[in-house]
Amino acid sequence: MKRRCVSLLLAAGAMLHAVGCSSTELEHRSFPLAVGIDLKESPEDGAPKGREGKGLGLVVSYDFPDLAQISEKGKTVETAMGLSLEGADMYHVEKSYENNTNRVLDYNHMKAVVLGQNVFSDKSQLRSLLMAWEQREASARNTSLLIGSKSAAEILSLTEETEGSMGTYLEEMLESQKDFKQGKIATVGNLMNQWHNQDELLLIPVLEGEGNRPVITKYAVVSDFDYQGMVSVEDAMKSFLSQGLLEKYTCEPAKNITVEISGIKVKKSIAQEGETPVATVQITGKGRLKSGQLNSVSEQRQLEKKIEKQLTADLAETAEGMRKELGVDMANSYISLGGKNRALYRLYQGVPELYNRKVRQVFEVDITILNWE
Repeated sequence: MKRRCVSLLLAAGAMLHAVGCSSTELEHRSFPLAVGIDLKESPEDGAPKGREGKGLGLVVSYDFPDLAQISEKGKTVETAMGLSLEGADMYHVEKSYENNTNRVLDYNHMKAVVLGQNVFSDKSQLRSLLMAWEQREASARNTSLLIGSKSAAEILSLTEETEGSMGTYLEEMLESQKDFKQGKIATVGNLMNQWHNQDELLLIPVLEGEGNRPVITKYAVVSDFDYQGMVSVEDAMKSFLSQGLLEKYTCEPAKNITVEISGIKVKKSIAQEGETPVATVQITGKGRLKSGQLNSVSEQRQLEKKIEKQLTADLAETAEGMRKELGVDMANSYISLGGKNRALYRLYQGVPELYNRKVRQVFEVDITILNWE
């Protein structure tokens, strides 16, 4: 199941080489709001595949807005809303665009990078591209990062029901997810942190087309700069909760009763049992009834206990499943190991993947219902 993570941002290396052309007149620039990147793997005209089955190049899909929306003077020419180009790499793709349109690509307005699943294939190439990205002053670290379940091109083509630019639609879709704390959606910058530190857990939204619109159906798991597999949206939310990345979390502890937990606070401690790390995750929050009714203090206390017991069990089950199946630490505790337990840090320094396979997680949940009357 495990696949090597990689070429996640084939846009990164050459993507911004045109951004520095500030002297280029506005009408001679194109402003993609989203870029989709897939590997081209099918050989043409009977040509052999590359070494080790690698793709022969890229298929890069661009999503453009109406340039009149950007130009204050309206001095623009028509540009197709969507466009796909092929090339050996991003440099050749962009040169092909410039040669055929007599315009340069300007990524200052880009909202999202969407990657096809087949892009996860070449780790060394990803390092080179991220290095080139980092060396450019205009690198957009806060650009949202997503994955196309089948292909990035398919996602960028779903414009019939999205009322315009796919880049704008994806931006608004991600901003509408109020459950997350500010700035906690996966970005290019998160991937760069993975590249440098290789000690964190990153969950990237996976998009599928439903009713001609892109929706998040799963999350791709990247740990220690390796792609590990995918998890459901529900399991991803439990991971986000255990990491303290959520503003609110909704649960249904009983039939016809829905509780929204907010004011979430997470504390972690890491102890040692032999050579086994034991990470204790304490979660506290305030619950509010969104549906259902309580009639007494006794029912309130019973519901609180039920939520705590159910959530503790669900978190523990999901954490153990992700550890065994994907080799990852759902609570992302390794990044705080140095400050929590120096002895364990010395034992597992430089080998986060070993820590993630061994860590045992204990959850303690304390929820107070506020509005039961």
